[in-house]
Amino acid sequence: MTRSCTRLLATAAVSSLLGLAAAPSLAGNYAEGDPRPVPFASSTTRAAVSAEARQWLASAPTQGYAEGSPQPGPRVSANSRAAVAADTRLWIRSGLAAQQNGEAGADPSSPAYRQAAAEYARLRTSPAYGALIDELDSRSSSARAEEDGNSLR
Repeated sequence: MTRSCTRLLATAAVSSLLGLAAAPSLAGNYAEGDPRPVPFASSTTRAAVSAEARQWLASAPTQGYAEGSPQPGPRVSANSRAAVAADTRLWIRSGLAAQQNGEAGADPSSPAYRQAAAEYARLRTSPAYGALIDELDSRSSSARAEEDGNSLR
């Protein structure tokens, strides 16, 4: 029995020593591969960074417009809701909508696209465009008047 106790104690001692030797590897290697980011402490002050940014902005190149060619002002259109709706209907009717939203996308060099663009230009300059604007404008006016009449009831 003393032999089995001695073996048991020797095995326990060896396993304890192996456990102590392996403990650091089980804890993780924090020198390499620690997923937690290390905070970065900068020695540059906020004032120095601001001064450097101002200095760079003073000498920075322009973004797309040279000094001799100032950026044009934005164009603002004063189209009415009816004019926009009429233009959209003509765009769809001419076939440009189908060309633009097709599987291949818009290809201005294709004959179908050029034909649709010519039809759109023809419809835009025709008297039908003005008539469509008037029709849509009168529809919206009558719809607004009807809403106003219903709101009083």
